[in-house]
Amino acid sequence: MLRPTLVGSIYAFGVAVVSTLGFITGSRPAILLAAILTLPGSVVAIPAFYVVYGLMAQIPGANPSTATGSFSCGANGDCQASTSGDVAAWFTLATGFVGILALTAAALANAAILRSLIAAHHRPDQTVEPRT
Repeated sequence: MLRPTLVGSIYAFGVAVVSTLGFITGSRPAILLAAILTLPGSVVAIPAFYVVYGLMAQIPGANPSTATGSFSCGANGDCQASTSGDVAAWFTLATGFVGILALTAAALANAAILRSLIAAHHRPDQTVEPRT
C-alpha cells in the first residue's frame, strides 16, 4: 500500500477545493479546471459521475422533466409564488457531493499511479549479467 506523499496530498486537496467551489457555486469553468487538473484520472471519473447521476435521477421525484409555477400579487402588494416540479434539494446536494468525490478520487488515483511509476523507475535493475 502506498502512503500519500505531501505533494500528492496537496494536489488532491487543491482539486477538492476547486471542484467544491465549482459544484457549490455552479461554476462550469471551475469544474472544468478540476477535471483538467485530474487528467488522465478524470477520463474515468467523469463518466462514472454521469452514471451515478443518471441512476439517482431515476429515483421518483429527484429530477422532474417539467417545472411549472405561478406568481401573483394582491392589491395590497402582498405577492405569492408557487412552483412545482423543481429539482429535489437532496438530488442537487448529492450530485454535487458525488462530483466532488469523483474528481478528488481521480486526483488521489493520479498521485498513487505517479508515485508507483516513479518507484518502479528508481528500483535497481534486477537483470543478471552473464559470467565471464
